[in-house]
Amino acid sequence: MIARLTASRDRGLKVIAFCVALLVGAAPGVLAADFLSGTWTSGEGAAALTYVFKMSGDRFTGIVCGPCDNPATVFEIEDGSMVAADRAVFFVRHEGTGRDRVEASIARNALTLSVRAEANPGAVPVSRALIRVVPSFELVPKSLPAPTSAPGPASASSFVEGRWVSAGRTAQQNWILKVRDGRIWGLVCGPCTPAVVTMIDGRIAGDTITFYINHIDTPPDAARQGIQRNVMTGTIGAGVNANVMRFTWVREQASGQGGEIVMFGPLR
Repeated sequence: MIARLTASRDRGLKVIAFCVALLVGAAPGVLAADFLSGTWTSGEGAAALTYVFKMSGDRFTGIVCGPCDNPATVFEIEDGSMVAADRAVFFVRHEGTGRDRVEASIARNALTLSVRAEANPGAVPVSRALIRVVPSFELVPKSLPAPTSAPGPASASSFVEGRWVSAGRTAQQNWILKVRDGRIWGLVCGPCTPAVVTMIDGRIAGDTITFYINHIDTPPDAARQGIQRNVMTGTIGAGVNANVMRFTWVREQASGQGGEIVMFGPLR
């Protein structure tokens, strides 16, 4: 009798453990597939928009641009959150004019957006359809360390914000740099087509800038695991060198891969 009760109890404990494992696996940001991170595009020609999303757990950030080599048409995606496996909400900040609230319906290779001004909840939303630049991409989860430098003075933004250019292997590289509260964000592209737009994020501390170039799905690379980041460290120019910034870069967790980049700007 005791043996039967013990066996029954053990089976019950195994069932409970199995159910707990299922619940943990279903929790947002734990083992859920990340079908959002990466590059998406909408429209053609002058009306084309490029979106880049970067997920962390069930929260995400990003950028939207179009054209992507013009600082006036590069905007930050903030306060993004997954509200279901196939639905998300985020905000696009337009400097000086408030934010757009965006509801997103997510499919494997398509996003449907419903966009309206955050300050006008009664407005009729604008619908926008996006497709993946790299079809069927799914980000492999991988933990990433955060920037370690502390925020610097807000006045540094006046020397940094705008479009900078540098030489590239096949085309001129365009760097759109923006600053808010000691954070630096923006993009690099060259040529500035959706397939090569790459999101950047980091910090300014005094006259030193440190930021990441986040290679998520573009350019396509079958060997890439998780987000592949290049770490850029540079110094804000001064005096006769105020229009020049010199950076060193290294590929994170890949010894021996790196180099130097000289940027000229900002081009107003």
